[in-house]
Amino acid sequence: MTTTTPDVPSAVLRIAAWADGPAAERDALLDGYLNTLEQLTDPHLLEEYLAVGLLHDAPEIRRQALAAAVRLAPELAAEAVGWALADPDETVRAPALASLARTPALRSAGGPSALHALLAVLGRSPDQITAGVGNYVTVADAHALASAQTLLADTALAGTVLEDLPVPLSADRLPSRLSLEGMRHIPAGRLRRGTHPDGEHSFGDPGEPAVDETTVEGFYLDTCPVTNDEYDAFAADVAAQGHLWCHPDEPRNTDHTRSTADDPRCAGDHPVTGVSWYDAVAYAAWCGKRLPTEDEWERAARGDDHRRHPWGEQFRPERVRGLHTVLGEDAGSGLDRRAWLRRLADLSVAELPELTGPVNLPGGESPFGVRDLCGNAWEWTSTRFLDGLPLQPRFGTMDPGDLWGEWSAEVSVRGGAWSSPPALLTAVSRAGKTLVTRSPEIGFRCAVSESEVSLR
Repeated sequence: MTTTTPDVPSAVLRIAAWADGPAAERDALLDGYLNTLEQLTDPHLLEEYLAVGLLHDAPEIRRQALAAAVRLAPELAAEAVGWALADPDETVRAPALASLARTPALRSAGGPSALHALLAVLGRSPDQITAGVGNYVTVADAHALASAQTLLADTALAGTVLEDLPVPLSADRLPSRLSLEGMRHIPAGRLRRGTHPDGEHSFGDPGEPAVDETTVEGFYLDTCPVTNDEYDAFAADVAAQGHLWCHPDEPRNTDHTRSTADDPRCAGDHPVTGVSWYDAVAYAAWCGKRLPTEDEWERAARGDDHRRHPWGEQFRPERVRGLHTVLGEDAGSGLDRRAWLRRLADLSVAELPELTGPVNLPGGESPFGVRDLCGNAWEWTSTRFLDGLPLQPRFGTMDPGDLWGEWSAEVSVRGGAWSSPPALLTAVSRAGKTLVTRSPEIGFRCAVSESEVSLR
């Protein structure tokens, strides 16, 4: 798709030129742009003008352009949905997945490319997808799983796609502004990874670790997750000063504005979400800190007695924000994996009155006094998911969409979120997400080593 037609309507030019500003300004431009699309009768012009929105930097504009493509241009919708399936912003992917699942014409017209994209996004084998198992932790994952299962049911289509499916590819800091205020000291000690052999198990428990025990050196960890207000101050500083704190591998033209910035449900004292791993790393460097390793996160949550939850062995629904909180349901009823995934697949995030809640929920602190380690939002770590090694990304020359299905780009996230059932709201559950993911269910907190502090 190209935009080469002369005499482009002013509404299209204005939306193309819009880069940043108040949400009200963006919404007014969107209204004019969408009205222009509605009035077009030339399919070639419609294709060109839709491309302006589908390729826009702003997630909300991409979402609205996608909806317009599905509604106004069925013959183009399959390609538009294909683009959206590779979008790093989960709030853009989710509508594409929902459209794909409920629109027979889309499934038939865009089936091969959609199935390719879904397998890459999910990063799981067709057998795992068909069985409904695997590492799915967000609403967008559940939508993708449902769509993939629908497409895989067409055995002829699945066979054609799977035959052609490629094998997955395998800053210097400025003067420190580090402050230990708002951090807790975690002394050096032993970590017994994973679940107790004689304890009660659930579907959220991880597999057996390669090494059962390890020593974790002393460090400091933020008492609470980074909030939206705190993160927005960083994003404003980047806008004013430039990308001075960013990871050298960060994708080109990265905008560190969180994807939830215009969502009124995400208040200033809520944990920041809608940020990629690169966003989190840049924020941490801005503070003179870093992301915690997965072992550090788990030790901070479990203490010396290796408890299942930060507060103890038993699940306490009032101490953690999960799906039971958001839906107002009894957490004690329990959901198995299949029931939970069905619930997520039916969940419309846009229609929920609330997602995250304020940080510092009473009663949920760990033995070291760290709060909110479970629930509200998953938290990025600095550890690669599949092999437990430090993440050292070298993906700067790749487009974000090319990273889906790349195992070495999957980062471990911990703690569960507002969309998680009790089985995932523990100090042992873990999941892997591609480092460019920007999800309303993933945030972070920062750490700093004792040795780093002593050198400053």
